[in-house]
Amino acid sequence: MTGVFAVMSALVSLLTVPLPAGTGVVVDSDRSVAWHGSVGRDDRRARDVPECRVGCDRVEVVVRLPARLRDRPGGVEVAIRTVGATVDDSLGFAVYERGRRIALTEAQIGTSRSVWLPKATARYTVYVFQNPFVPELASPTVRYEGLVENEDSPVEPAPRDLLPNLEALPQRFATFDTPPPIFGDAAEPGSSCFGSEVEEQHARLCLRFGQAMANTGEGPVDVRYRTPAGQRPDEVPGVQRVHRSDGTFTELASVGAMRYHPIHSHYHFEDFSVSELWAVDADGQPTGTAPAAVGKKNGFCMADTELAWWDRKGSAPQSYPAPRCFAPEPDSPPGVDAFRNGIARGWADEYWWALPDQMIEVSGLADGTYALVTRVDPVNKLRELDENDNCVRVPVTLGNLAGDTPVAALGASAVPC
Repeated sequence: MTGVFAVMSALVSLLTVPLPAGTGVVVDSDRSVAWHGSVGRDDRRARDVPECRVGCDRVEVVVRLPARLRDRPGGVEVAIRTVGATVDDSLGFAVYERGRRIALTEAQIGTSRSVWLPKATARYTVYVFQNPFVPELASPTVRYEGLVENEDSPVEPAPRDLLPNLEALPQRFATFDTPPPIFGDAAEPGSSCFGSEVEEQHARLCLRFGQAMANTGEGPVDVRYRTPAGQRPDEVPGVQRVHRSDGTFTELASVGAMRYHPIHSHYHFEDFSVSELWAVDADGQPTGTAPAAVGKKNGFCMADTELAWWDRKGSAPQSYPAPRCFAPEPDSPPGVDAFRNGIARGWADEYWWALPDQMIEVSGLADGTYALVTRVDPVNKLRELDENDNCVRVPVTLGNLAGDTPVAALGASAVPC
């Protein structure tokens, strides 16, 4: 095992059965408890733990909540997030109690993972393992941060809708670099445009950028759709499932058609987000009646890839792992492939700059500073709490657009729009 855990001696002394120094954490109050570890591909395996077939890290988690917390509805959140990892790195973890697995994360894309455990006094073993989507691209060792905390679920006096709230987060990166091959799509050497972007959009110079959308509402963003088993029509109807505080839900047809995206090999929720470049005045304010350039990508397959509310009360357990939207739900009815995608409360979905269509074609623009504007749910297909935080803009300076080595630099002053 490779774990190196800093544990407060005062917490360790609370254990009924002492733990070896540096191998465990205890949650006994409403305060969170953190640890740090790393997972290597060549770490020792754990006997009788299938998730450790390549190697894993191990930590003992002890729950000793007082009655005033234990008796409230909710759970004990166990979460991890990678530290200094590449986009090709991914970790998962399994939770065992007395040799029996009781929880498992399944996501293979994204920085964060979480589960909820019962509030009952118990001792668990958490095994953290490498779980990359493309194993050959993963780093030899991946560092991570772990977190355990009590989470109380609100008690509602009467049933009501728990609406999501989509928030556009500041764009994180802009570049004219050549993206690596993905989904069977590739760019020519030295080009910033995928072959599919050249073919479908006649793109010549692609400003690539990353973006993320968070759900800061009271319930999940939850989009559902179905196809005949084994078939993938070009379009199928989708619905937004609005969850209620009593465990029931309603479904709204306002999301329209889900469209199959052959490059990504899965369905997209159209009009989820749109990005534009606007000319700006001397004060950095967008000018004109139309954008200077518009990104084509507006369809997305939502997922929980980043725990936006890390170490903050109110986050939900990871409910929409990536890339689960590639495949139907395991409990799909006979003869039907049932799909869902969404973003749980307190989570965000990040889109890497090197994904196909994650770009704006800018070959006709002049060098200078522009406003990069991203709007989530631009035509209000989704019912949510607040429509006023759906847009964000950040200055981006483009240079040498007519030369061999164009450059892009994001400013630091992202603002709502």
